[in-house]
Amino acid sequence: MHYIGIDIGGTNIKAGRIDDSGQVSALEKAPTPTNDLNALVATIERIVVTLQSNATVSGIGIGVPGLRNARTGIIQTAPHIRSIRGVNLEQLLQDKLKLPVVTENDANAGAYGEWACGAGKGRQHVAYITLGTGLGCGLIFPGKLFRGVSGYAGELGHTVVEPDGRPCACGAVGCLETRVSATGIVQTAWEAHFGGEGVTAEDVYKAAMQGDRIAIGIFQETGRYLGMACSNLINLLNPEAIVIGGGVMASGDLLLAAAREEVNRRAFAPSAADCAIVQSHLWPDAGIIGAAMLARDSS
Repeated sequence: MHYIGIDIGGTNIKAGRIDDSGQVSALEKAPTPTNDLNALVATIERIVVTLQSNATVSGIGIGVPGLRNARTGIIQTAPHIRSIRGVNLEQLLQDKLKLPVVTENDANAGAYGEWACGAGKGRQHVAYITLGTGLGCGLIFPGKLFRGVSGYAGELGHTVVEPDGRPCACGAVGCLETRVSATGIVQTAWEAHFGGEGVTAEDVYKAAMQGDRIAIGIFQETGRYLGMACSNLINLLNPEAIVIGGGVMASGDLLLAAAREEVNRRAFAPSAADCAIVQSHLWPDAGIIGAAMLARDSS
């Protein structure tokens, strides 16, 4: 059996046809119409038709970048895709496509993918952190997706690490996301007087790999904040693993070494000893694989 997993991003929609073991057999990608719901739905329809052309599809899973109400299916917030706010995208697409459709927060979908097929497979208590433009988090506790009472659990990126810290896109200040994300890395670079206008997290990474001391320091500082977040997860939830993915994790040990060092300083030693901190096995396809597995397990 095959399923379609879709990850709706602020820039692009990525989708794949995936079998029931999590193997990707086809991929599609298209720009995201962020302000036009009809255009968004039409784009998803075109992608689904293409992915259906060579296989029978039993269901569709969709990861959305926002808060989805678990009781109503309505997407309450979507900072980068205004057209889906207040919309039950699941029901809308199900009516259009005549296939079972499930929607889920995109970080939750990634967490489910890593638990079902990736670095968290075989474990019952897993936290998944994805580092990109922002910081997303999904939780598997115990052996199933933990959504909270409304479906909004796992917003680790908006836990406060600095009461008077940097402004966050969510409207608050001092959120973890302002320190641990591509956006946070750029802000740290500006504060360290690294590079000029238009500097990117990738620029900082490349300089660090060439031995630039300031760039290395920027990643070490980012890693320390990531380690604080991991320590909080370990002390609060006692997980078996924290899986870290996302574009920023191309930096690998440059970030993880500092994070693990911070965990050794801050987390309860017995809890930390029971928690592996590992990189994603599924990136960059964790979101679409997880969405497809959610469609599989919801049918």
